[in-house]
Amino acid sequence: MTRRFPVFTAALFMLAGCATPQPQGPMVDDTSFFLGSFDKVWEVTFKVLEKNSLVVKDFDREKGEITTKFANYSVGPKAHHELDTIAERPQVRLGLYTQVGYTLTLRLVAVNDMNTQVKVTAHIEAYDTNATKKWQPCISKGVLEREMLEKIRNSL
Repeated sequence: MTRRFPVFTAALFMLAGCATPQPQGPMVDDTSFFLGSFDKVWEVTFKVLEKNSLVVKDFDREKGEITTKFANYSVGPKAHHELDTIAERPQVRLGLYTQVGYTLTLRLVAVNDMNTQVKVTAHIEAYDTNATKKWQPCISKGVLEREMLEKIRNSL
């Protein structure tokens, strides 16, 4: 009997150590700091947008803001499922999405002479061809934002 107690206690502690905390929802990492002057990061950001076929709709260097034109993420029957990759589906009953697209807003702020902060915001919409026959706004999962920040980082 005395041998079972230490074995049982050890097994109990091992199982308790395997418990995992509950996920806290999607983490959106939409901001990064880059080692580089504002001018350098601004220039690289424009090159990254161009390289990824994202057309600049508007920019204001004084505010450090760049906005892209609407770009397609997915078109056709597969768009309904591919929407889940980058955003939460709109709360439309019987919605059927045949086109998913987005615009990006990038905000650059000079932290000091050699550091620049970049925040990316994705505005995602999906076109419902069934229930509403309208574009529906979607909540981003942060995928497009993280991808853009990584592309800027890799280009510096």
